[in-house]
Amino acid sequence: MAEQERDNSIPRPDVSVAHIILFILSKEGRATFTQITKHPQVRLLGAVRSENSFYTALARLKRRRLLARSGDSYELTPAGEYAALKAYIRKEVVDAEKVRATELKAKEKSWDGRWRVVFFDFPEQKRPLRDHFRVLLKRLGFQEFQRSMWITPKKVPPFLLKFVADPQLRRFVKIITTLDVDYDEDLRRHFRLL
Repeated sequence: MAEQERDNSIPRPDVSVAHIILFILSKEGRATFTQITKHPQVRLLGAVRSENSFYTALARLKRRRLLARSGDSYELTPAGEYAALKAYIRKEVVDAEKVRATELKAKEKSWDGRWRVVFFDFPEQKRPLRDHFRVLLKRLGFQEFQRSMWITPKKVPPFLLKFVADPQLRRFVKIITTLDVDYDEDLRRHFRLL
């Protein structure tokens, strides 16, 4: 019975209206309700929703203190800026997953023979960022090689390179591309490269 309920359920969108609002405000700085709903990114991000859904999302974001309202404009709070960064990453992950799904459907298994290894060492004060980064790598198809060391045969998405180049992150994250990993049969098997 539970299995039938799962099959009939409507899947949640990957990028919600709240994520879209955060993304737009991070780009624009401040915007009115009309500017948000008419922004070109709304269509690009696939939000075909009613104005009520935008009102509801704005109210929730304001209640969570991620937005501040001054006059008829909305802008991000400091906590909202962090949430906007997470929303941006989520959007990029969704885009990367769509590309990856297309590649799998086309059965493009052409591997350039290079491994991409991501090392990270976030201090304990940045634990939420470390946990979020770990989830991001997993969602992008990286495999944990050792603790705080992840590997993939695929090219690193450009948004991830841009993300780790941020001055606040680059001292904690390093990406290495290598041709040789000793005893990599288990990795090749995991990534279906054999």
